Amino acid sequence: MKKNKAFIIIAILLTALAVYLVINNSSSTLNVEKTSFAVEDTAAITKIFLADKNGHAVTLNRVSQNEWNVNGNYAARQDGINTLLTTIKKVEMKAPIGINARENILKDLAARGIKIEIYTNDDEPEKVYYVGGPTPDNSGTYMALEDDGDFSDPYITHIPGFYGYLTTRYIVLDYKWRSSVIFKSTYSEINSVKVEYYQKPEDSFEIVKNENGQLILKSLKFNAPLANFDSIAVKEYLVNYANIHFEAFEKLKPETRDSILASPKFFSISLTDKNGKTNTVKAYPIKAKPGAVDLKGNPIDYDPDRMYAKINEEQDLALIQYFTFDKLMKPLSWFETDPVQPKRFIPRGN
Repeated sequence: MKKNKAFIIIAILLTALAVYLVINNSSSTLNVEKTSFAVEDTAAITKIFLADKNGHAVTLNRVSQNEWNVNGNYAARQDGINTLLTTIKKVEMKAPIGINARENILKDLAARGIKIEIYTNDDEPEKVYYVGGPTPDNSGTYMALEDDGDFSDPYITHIPGFYGYLTTRYIVLDYKWRSSVIFKSTYSEINSVKVEYYQKPEDSFEIVKNENGQLILKSLKFNAPLANFDSIAVKEYLVNYANIHFEAFEKLKPETRDSILASPKFFSISLTDKNGKTNTVKAYPIKAKPGAVDLKGNPIDYDPDRMYAKINEEQDLALIQYFTFDKLMKPLSWFETDPVQPKRFIPRGN
C-alpha cells in the first residue's frame, strides 16, 4: 500500500513537471517572437527602408556584397552601412518596460519613432520595428516590433558589450548616407585629367593617355602638347586620384548658394575614366571672416582651409579641404624637367 502511494506521488510530480516544462517552453517561445529584433543573416538583406514622422525617408539597396546605393541614385557610405548592419545583427532585448511607463513610451514611438523595414527579397519585409529614444541613463534604446500594422509591446534594447543608445544609427536623411568619395580611380582606370585655373590659365593642363598607354601633357592655354616633361611626376600625380573625398554636403539657402555659384571659380578638375565617364569638380573660394589673418598676422581674403565645390554632375554643393586637394592642385610647371625650376603649389584662393 505504501509502495503504491509512493508511485502515485512520483507520477503526480512527474506529470506536474512535464506540464510546467511545456508551459514554460511555450511561454519562452512566445517571448522570443515578441522580443526578437535582430536579423542574424545580414548577408541576405537586400534592402533597408527607414522613415520618421517628419516626412524623411531613405531606401538603402544592396548592389553587391560590399556596395550599396541610396534611393537607387547615389553610392552609399560603406562605414555607415556596416554600422547599421552590425546593429541589425546584434540588437537584443535588454529589459521589459514597466506598466506605468508603457503608455508614455508608446506615445513617444508614435510621435517620434523611426520605422525600419528590413528586406531579404523584394516583396515582404523580413522584419519591421520602430526605434525610439534613449533610456534616461543612455544605456538602452526603446523599440517596438510591428504587429499587424501597429506597435507590439515596447522594450528596452541594447547591443551586449556596447554602452550607449542606438537611435543615431538609424539615419533617415538621405544625404547623410551618401558616400563622400569624389574621385576613386586608380592609375590604370584613368584615361585623362583636365585641370583648369581660371585666374591663372598658364597653369592649366591636361594629361591624356593615348591608344598605346603613353602619356601626353598639354598646355590648355596654348592648346599644345609639351615636347619634354617629367613622366614620373605625371604618373605619381595621377596616382593621387585613387582616394579623394569631400568633407560634407553644404546645405545653404537658395540665395546664398546662387551667390556662391555666381562668384569667380577657383579651378575645375575633370577626370575621364577608361569607360568614357567624366567626373567634374568645380571649386569656389570661401571668403574669410572679417579680420581673419594668416599665421604671420597678415590679413587674408579667403578661408585657408576649405573651399566650396560643385560635385555629382553639378547637382550638389560640398565643402572640400585644401589638405585633400593640395596634391591635385599642381600647375603645369610642376611637371617640367628643368631641375633648376622649383616646383610650386597653386596659391590658395587665387
